[in-house]
Amino acid sequence: MISIKQKRSFLKKIFGNQQKIQQPLTTAQMLNTYNSRIYNYDGSLYDNAVIRSCVDTIARYFSKMQMVHRLKGKTVEDTLNTLLTLRPNPYQSAHDFLYQVATLYEMDNNAYIYIQRDLIGNVIALYPFSYAQAELKESKNGDMFLEFAFRTGKKITAPIDDVIILRKHQYENDFFGESNRRPLYPLVNLLHVISEGIINACKSSAFIRGILKITGMIQPEDLKKKRDLFKDEFLSTQNDGGAIVTDSQTDYTPIESKPTLIDDKQTALVNQSVFSYFGLNSKIINGTYSEEEFQAFYEGVLEPLAIQLAQELTAKLFSSRQIGFGNEIVLVGDKLSYMSMRSKVQMINAVKDLGVITGNQIADILNIERPPDGDKILQSLNYIDKAIANQYQLNAAKNGAKKGDDTENEEENNSEGNQDESDPDQSGGTDGK
Repeated sequence: MISIKQKRSFLKKIFGNQQKIQQPLTTAQMLNTYNSRIYNYDGSLYDNAVIRSCVDTIARYFSKMQMVHRLKGKTVEDTLNTLLTLRPNPYQSAHDFLYQVATLYEMDNNAYIYIQRDLIGNVIALYPFSYAQAELKESKNGDMFLEFAFRTGKKITAPIDDVIILRKHQYENDFFGESNRRPLYPLVNLLHVISEGIINACKSSAFIRGILKITGMIQPEDLKKKRDLFKDEFLSTQNDGGAIVTDSQTDYTPIESKPTLIDDKQTALVNQSVFSYFGLNSKIINGTYSEEEFQAFYEGVLEPLAIQLAQELTAKLFSSRQIGFGNEIVLVGDKLSYMSMRSKVQMINAVKDLGVITGNQIADILNIERPPDGDKILQSLNYIDKAIANQYQLNAAKNGAKKGDDTENEEENNSEGNQDESDPDQSGGTDGK
């Protein structure tokens, strides 16, 4: 049995531990507008199949990235890293979390993640959320807050420091990103007209249309009866023979219906306009891309969002002192999984002698089983530390010079010995005298 205390709403579970804001808040003063509030109207855009496929493509690939806590470039195995890599909140895996963040970001151009902390300030959950209205507010002390209204009518207010803020298409508004409504709705309406035109064309082509001419004088009510009788007899689905028989009083002339359909090139042009808006193309959507095409997609669409999210997480999850010590959140993308086997082998051959890659990493790149001693890093002896390169060369030069002196002395000694041995007259004459 679930107690009444456990039956709390999502609002209470996510924002329930907020500290109550005692000081009065006023609407923040902006530079270029008097309105510091935005409304989220773009939900209907997600109903369009082309837009949904674009957003889903970006979200699916972005969800493959991994959030990691690092200290001076090395992964920190702590509770925060577990939260980021496994389960950012009790209701979402890391994959679902990143998928929703990317979806909100692409649909609204403003994505928000609430940071839930315990009583001593440790991060215990991260919650991405949608909203109906957002407003920037400030206190008398100059502290900034965000007030969110939801479609249920509920409202919450959170300090800026407790909200991860992601935005794009920021132009006229000093704080919020611009809406997708004006650039996308004309394209969506055009796609809707195309779809309706195809549906109506299919419906109209399923009917036999024509003129039924009846000779002689006939009352209007009888004319209607004859039309209905002719339609029921010959134009119904039960007329599987497809033949129409008339007498001398009636004459039926069929009218050929040729519905006008939009050219495939025109449809593709509209679709491509939507793809381009999201930085995509049909090959990325269909998964038929090359290495170069995916690299362009990664650098143009996924990486900017990854950098923005990593910077916001680092700034909001750590204090200035912790950041000074080297704490940071990074998003790691497995770009190598999209490379061909030839490119993977070329890349491994290029770096394997530099001492920067382990056997396990090579096995992961090639998608094979890790070796027993895979944690070892192998390095070629043909490379030397830059810091000791000059000393190494000086020592080598000294050793070479010393070796040269020793060789010269040895040659001189050998030369003198050879000279004594080669002068028998001098040696013999001494003995004889």
